[in-house]
Amino acid sequence: MRLPENPNQEVSVSTASLTPCQHKTKLNLRVATDFRVAQMLKHPHPCEFHSIAEYYHAALLEGDPAVTQYVPQPFMLKIGKRRRYVPDCYVVRDGQVDVVELKPRAEFDEDRRQALEAFFRIHRMRFVVIPNEAILTRRTEACNWLMILQMLVCHQDLDTTQWEQELLETVIRYGGIRFGDRVSRSDRDSSRPQEIALLRLLHQGKLTANLANDRFGYDTELEPCH
Repeated sequence: MRLPENPNQEVSVSTASLTPCQHKTKLNLRVATDFRVAQMLKHPHPCEFHSIAEYYHAALLEGDPAVTQYVPQPFMLKIGKRRRYVPDCYVVRDGQVDVVELKPRAEFDEDRRQALEAFFRIHRMRFVVIPNEAILTRRTEACNWLMILQMLVCHQDLDTTQWEQELLETVIRYGGIRFGDRVSRSDRDSSRPQEIALLRLLHQGKLTANLANDRFGYDTELEPCH
């Protein structure tokens, strides 16, 4: 299927499909970029990233409860007659779909930007260019979420349903608790269900914590979301 191009644009954009599906990175690009693979949660398959900014961006999406889905490298597009282009990320946030490109200082060819904006507008999506610097300045927050995600991915099969309800009620009742109040420093394995339950509540957006400034740890204050 060939999707329509915008006839008013000097630079045309087309694609065989707008069903978001991660396009695998070719070997030459893996070697040429700061390539990494990581298992996340809001994208069910191992995610491929071409830069630290893309990696941190995904971590921040995981920490945003308004984001329900994202797909790295989601589309193979054709710009003009020859140029092939794969955007960095497809993001669904509060029902709005954004197609995201990450660039140093948000520098992106203006003609191509306008063509992509027009093309995705037809399909009820937004094309957005985000400066790498805006992501990298949130390094502490991103690293906190990467640590949380690592724990959640490693314990996906652990049933914490009962603990989540009990701990959420406790946090609401007292207005907040310290992470270390429920996670033992000396015997962490014994309190693993409570730990994973608290991290899941954070990831679901039912609890909140200041992850932007300090490293997540036993002294981190967890509060109910309002």
